[in-house]
Amino acid sequence: PKETKKSEDRIPSEETIAEEGKTDKPKSPSIEQPTPPPADPANPDTFDFVKFANRKVAYAGSTWQLESGHHFESEKNPTWDTAWCYTRRLANTGVEVQVSLVNRPSPTSTPQAPVSSSETLASVGLDDNSARELASRCLWLDEASFEPGDFDMGPERKEEAAAAEEFSVQDGWDAIGNDLPGMPAWNVSLEQCRAQCEADRRCLALTYDKKHAACFMKNNGSILVRSPDAVMAAKGSIKANLQYSSLVFAKDTVVVGGAYANVRSNYADCVVACAADQRCLGFNFDGPNKMCAMLDTVTSSSPFKGVASGVKATRS
Repeated sequence: PKETKKSEDRIPSEETIAEEGKTDKPKSPSIEQPTPPPADPANPDTFDFVKFANRKVAYAGSTWQLESGHHFESEKNPTWDTAWCYTRRLANTGVEVQVSLVNRPSPTSTPQAPVSSSETLASVGLDDNSARELASRCLWLDEASFEPGDFDMGPERKEEAAAAEEFSVQDGWDAIGNDLPGMPAWNVSLEQCRAQCEADRRCLALTYDKKHAACFMKNNGSILVRSPDAVMAAKGSIKANLQYSSLVFAKDTVVVGGAYANVRSNYADCVVACAADQRCLGFNFDGPNKMCAMLDTVTSSSPFKGVASGVKATRS
């Protein structure tokens, strides 16, 4: 083993001992050398690098700005690892929202669309189908192109879509108004009525008339009224918007009270208007003249041929 020299502690001395026969020369002061400039570093690598591709498209009478982001683990990587496409839009709430249209988990995996919830899509006038249509127009750095049918749904959106299509059935209730063209379908069972609604993307609710075996498919079902001969069914996508009205109906009967509005209307729209207005306590619909009178006070009722009426039940 090598010998390790121990450092020795010395007490510094301010005196110097000159060697005999020699003269100490004064030491010249040291010249401070300038510090050389640092060498240029190599170009640093940028990590978590994102490149964007933008495109404006015309869709449904409007111009949409589609922005596609591509994430690279490193700026020097030849290809991206994940990508996505979104648009920004003014929602019906007056606030601008970011709508996620499609995710691409990798360059080779099946893209997922739509990404945003049904509520977010609806706030900017989109649904799942129109969102996939827009997603098919996104611009990608790898020049990939997709048809609306090429997209898959993520697990959460699949569960949401299944829940949106699931029917909620209420016996003894009628979804007033909002009938699809060509309604009703006659001589069908409740099961056949439901199957027809499931097969038609426009259909969000239905009323089945048990007495006449008639099916009324609807594009909405916001107002529900009591009807012992009816069965109502609504898809989960509108379930939260259903309003149960306390209106009680009578035929060939006029309600006496104070009318605050008289408008030309059909029967269904007259019922919906009164049901949705808290001021309205009852209505009279004059069938021959297609007139709807809404009342904010109700005192009595009496027989009157040709008039269909309704009064909101009050709790004692």
